[in-house]
Amino acid sequence: MRLVVDTNIVISGLLWSGAPARLLDLAAADDHLIFTSPKLLEELHVSLARNKFDRRVELAGMMR
Repeated sequence: MRLVVDTNIVISGLLWSGAPARLLDLAAADDHLIFTSPKLLEELHVSLARNKFDRRVELAGMMR
């Protein structure tokens, strides 16, 4: 299955538990492909760099 996942879903899935996290886990574990674009990756990068996510990014063990 091919998936294009909204930036908000990716952020929620990476930083919190719940349905978005389960979706990303399933995609990583199965034969699912997550498609993206340079624009979506830039939006993700800019969004995760916001100060409001500092603590969550740290807890998730993600590097900036």
